[in-house]
Amino acid sequence: MGRKVEVSYNPQLGYLQTIFHHNFDFLTGIKSYTERTDGVEFVVDTYKENTVKVFIQCVGETAFRFRMYTPGNEQPFDNSIYQLEGQNGVNITENEEFISISKGKIEARVRKYPWEVSYYLDGKLKTKEQIKDSNVDNMCKNLPVGFTYDENKEIIGVNETMYLYADEEFYGFGEKFTNFGKRGQTINCWQTDALSTNTEKSYKNHPFFMSSRGYAILLNTYTRSKFEMGSFSNVAYNMSVEDKVLDYVIWMGNDYKALLKSYINQTGKIPMIPKWALGLWMSKCSYQTQDEIYEVVKISKERDIKIDVIHIDGWQKQGDAGAWVWDYERFPNPEEMIYKLKKEGIHLCLWIFPYIDENSKYFKEAEEKGFLVKNTKGVTSRFYSTATSTSKVGCFDFTNPHFLEWYKPKVRSVVSMGIGAVKTDFSEAVPEDAVYFDGSTGIQGHNKLTFLYAKTIYDVMAEVKIPLGELPMLWGRSGYAGSHTIPAAWAGDSSTHLNNHACILRGGLSASMSGIPFWGFDMGGFYNTDHEGYECVPTDEEYIRSCQFGFFNSLSRCHGKTPREPWNFGEKAEKIFKEFNDIRHLLLPYLYSTTYKTHLSDIPVIRPVVMEYPEDRSARNVELEYFLGDSLLVVPVFDQNEDEIDVYLPNGQWIDLFTHERIKGSRWVKRKIEVDKIPVFIRQNKMIPMLTKIPENIEEKYENLDVILFCEDEIRDTYIDDGNVQNLKAKIEEGTLFINTDMNASYFTVYAEKCLDNAVVNGQNWEIKKEKEGYYKIALEK
Repeated sequence: MGRKVEVSYNPQLGYLQTIFHHNFDFLTGIKSYTERTDGVEFVVDTYKENTVKVFIQCVGETAFRFRMYTPGNEQPFDNSIYQLEGQNGVNITENEEFISISKGKIEARVRKYPWEVSYYLDGKLKTKEQIKDSNVDNMCKNLPVGFTYDENKEIIGVNETMYLYADEEFYGFGEKFTNFGKRGQTINCWQTDALSTNTEKSYKNHPFFMSSRGYAILLNTYTRSKFEMGSFSNVAYNMSVEDKVLDYVIWMGNDYKALLKSYINQTGKIPMIPKWALGLWMSKCSYQTQDEIYEVVKISKERDIKIDVIHIDGWQKQGDAGAWVWDYERFPNPEEMIYKLKKEGIHLCLWIFPYIDENSKYFKEAEEKGFLVKNTKGVTSRFYSTATSTSKVGCFDFTNPHFLEWYKPKVRSVVSMGIGAVKTDFSEAVPEDAVYFDGSTGIQGHNKLTFLYAKTIYDVMAEVKIPLGELPMLWGRSGYAGSHTIPAAWAGDSSTHLNNHACILRGGLSASMSGIPFWGFDMGGFYNTDHEGYECVPTDEEYIRSCQFGFFNSLSRCHGKTPREPWNFGEKAEKIFKEFNDIRHLLLPYLYSTTYKTHLSDIPVIRPVVMEYPEDRSARNVELEYFLGDSLLVVPVFDQNEDEIDVYLPNGQWIDLFTHERIKGSRWVKRKIEVDKIPVFIRQNKMIPMLTKIPENIEEKYENLDVILFCEDEIRDTYIDDGNVQNLKAKIEEGTLFINTDMNASYFTVYAEKCLDNAVVNGQNWEIKKEKEGYYKIALEK
């Protein structure tokens, strides 16, 4: 208790004042508590003389779960994302001031009065609740953990307020297109058809974030929530949910990778994606006929542009979209088309959405069976799926098990034709007055629907694909916490403009810090509006820069409202496109190995610089460059400057992939801007396995590799192909490079500062050829 003093300016009144006028209440002190094997149940007094139940439970080696049940709501509608099991064997101690709940390295310390929870790892404070955020008039300007009433004294929301440290930064919240560091921002966790990729609105909001202090929090609910991350007060951040229960999980760890591993390990592992998905996806909105598909394939072969996936948006009749029924007039023999594409090494992806037009016979069938989301009046909720729609739609209710019995066979019949992937579009437009079959209100079920929609289709794909020895693949616009188990994701409707590409990258990096493992965007941009409001094609520069960024990404798909095939642009644009497409295909061993490591290790393919260098304070808000895997640092060119681009290189030595130049890190450097290149750097003591030629079929086993080695002192790395883990160790001693590996390598490209005279590979001497200073080649004779 602080010492109270008398002051003349603003006399103390003996009770708490606030700046708020709404009906609120908050926790004040412990009334009683009950020990459990996995935690403690508290009965807590409140400011307005109510009592609430709070349960703090150990749910993992590094995690606690906090649940507050408001008065009269001890058994409310359960809208949690995860039911994490408690861990027995916790240690509970009490002294005059605190009750402590601990197990292993973690501790939750609860102050008796005033109520305050603090979280510790290895005895070090990670974070705590904020209970003293007031202004000069002694008025509280951030309410402590508590709840809100409406005018009828019905509880309509809960909130938690946490202490904001002076140097604390936050990352995550799903795919957010605002600044990468989220301190100072207000985050609305409500899935929205954002109609662009450059505002706070987002298709993939996740109530999950990580702090630079070494903890992560998941607000464990599908219900609409909001985060004020120092945007209202710079000494506190607030999490609020429009529900009757406050439920969150906090993980503690030493770096971002450790936090992601803990989070993903407890909430669902990352599935592997097919090898073919790493190639080039070609699409537009939309190919209209079977013959048009064949023509694209024909032209791509003539121009020697390798395509691995074709996507079709408009494979259904427009009025029946969502019903999983082919338009046989425009696609008379889809199974034959799928077969012919596969013979060319091309897989087919199909678009779907979760709505059905009110004029469709399938709408009437689904409505009669009660399979569409209703409104509060008990009738089917009808709404416009887009701002320009001329007829309304209904939304399939993915919380209804009877609907799923009717819907899944429709999905199965199309997937069984041999398609490779499904693009799940839309799902964010269901109105707030919706009522779902499982009892969710419109506020509780809105975000949940977006997740269940994708999960339902992905699960059916898995049922069909896995017995055939294949992997399911989904290309999802919307999603929620847990979507890391449903790969993959793309960034919605993006503009072609250069500065918008930077917003897309920020979204991808935020998605990465939320655990989204495989992510891409519409290369070329989805739309481009001129000054009169007409759709127009991207400029060659916009197309080139977008595609260069996209080819150095976890997934690469061209898509737009106008054609995105490179031969629709200038000769120079097509040439650069082909060069980068070829580089991507030569990088397939590295990309596939990285993807497999993501599947095993829970670390996304693209990573912010701060994820790889968490101790580097200069890397905290580097948001216009990223790592592709752990060996390549990529710096896309947007609209930064006409002549030079600023690049941050972390500690160590770096090699420019294109120029072979060696550059010292721990500093910002300037790189010349060239239209046919972007800065890409190889990290020291890393390897990059590459192909020596473009494969005829992307799914073939990769052989005769050219392995790039950037060896400053020693490399220890692994390469994975089709689950087969291969090792490499390289070391320089007295002018000799020693390599030991079980990789199928035919060549080694070596960067080394020390002068190399000899090479010994698996105990055998080989000639090492000096290309230029610090750059060598080794060819292994077969």
